[in-house]
Amino acid sequence: MILYFANRQTLEIAGHASTALRNGFTIIEDEKVEDIETGVVSFEARISFDKKNRLELENMAEVGNYLLRSSREESEFYTIVESEVDTKNYEVWIYAEDAGLDLINEIAAEYEATSSQNIEYYINKWIVDSGFEIGLNECPDSTTRKLSWDGESTVTERLASIATQFGDYEISYSFAVDGLEVTNRYVNIHKKRGKDMGEQLRINKEIDRIITKKSITNLATALKCTG
Repeated sequence: MILYFANRQTLEIAGHASTALRNGFTIIEDEKVEDIETGVVSFEARISFDKKNRLELENMAEVGNYLLRSSREESEFYTIVESEVDTKNYEVWIYAEDAGLDLINEIAAEYEATSSQNIEYYINKWIVDSGFEIGLNECPDSTTRKLSWDGESTVTERLASIATQFGDYEISYSFAVDGLEVTNRYVNIHKKRGKDMGEQLRINKEIDRIITKKSITNLATALKCTG
């Protein structure tokens, strides 16, 4: 697995960390969590450094920068939300959420379609000028809906609403890199990701501990007042 760190303003790759490459920073541990119901995907990792390159890694892992995760056939796109530097253990910890976070500050106004349209029509309407484009689309063009929304929402919420109303499709975000530059950012439409195995895990039996983490990363940073 390789993690690329990209500057938020220019999308240029500032550096990378990996689990296997000899050169560069080393990923000690990582965890990816997908919440299918809410569409939120989070990723966290611990990355080691030495005295000479601590500041380099700190700058790469600055909150607000982009994190690009490449693992096998997966190419995922995140925004770094939190980071911590441990000078004793020579580690940087990062917590990131998928690229839908970028669309949280974009407002989708109330809307009513005048005719039945396919899913790409609605997705493109809300990602125009955002830098994103449609990548994978598992929803047939022949499937159409006449949708409407009575109130405002974030673009991230609107995209999830569109996918749900077309038959419980799901949204993900990915990227393409050419050299040291992010060339494309994609919104992907999936029929189904993951599955319910129907298994029950019990503390002190199948699992030995439960860690509960609380955060204020969903705190509103901007409000639009009307009336």
